[in-house]
Amino acid sequence: MQGEREDLEGTSAAEAWTSRGPRAPQNIVRYVKFLLVGLTGVFVNLAVFVLTVDAISNTPISNFYSSVLQFASKTAPNPALYLVGSSVAFVVATFWNFTLNSLWTFRTETGHLHSPSRRLGLYFGVSIGSLAVNEVVLYATQTLLPPLIGQGIGIIAGSVVGFVGNSRYTFAEKELG
Repeated sequence: MQGEREDLEGTSAAEAWTSRGPRAPQNIVRYVKFLLVGLTGVFVNLAVFVLTVDAISNTPISNFYSSVLQFASKTAPNPALYLVGSSVAFVVATFWNFTLNSLWTFRTETGHLHSPSRRLGLYFGVSIGSLAVNEVVLYATQTLLPPLIGQGIGIIAGSVVGFVGNSRYTFAEKELG
């Protein structure tokens, strides 16, 4: 490990990430998988967001399409309602993403450092940081942009926190040997 660090000194983070020999392709594949899981999570998040806001405001599910159009084109008349919808959407999408990332993205032959229940706790912990970023962006944009657009921007901003934390801590692998 020390020799590897010495070999990588003076290189950029991107060069270090891709210069680790046989693991480089695995890291790239994992990153692409993480992004694909995140993309499915965006759709889950946005759908649950709309359904939750509609449920709280007693709007029938049959109006889902018109609700999406309204949320994509108008600013928020009741910001608290949208923050609640965002929080519920976050929880559902987090379970969704954790499940897919566990089964597909971060599946490993060597095993993980943490038990599944510990990984779930860590995943939610990292995701709380993502939620905080998401909520700040949603709140900051609510008078400037339609809520669905603000929510989408918040998801993108929060995903950076999620990738770094989950790849380093939640799904840390056992050392070989």
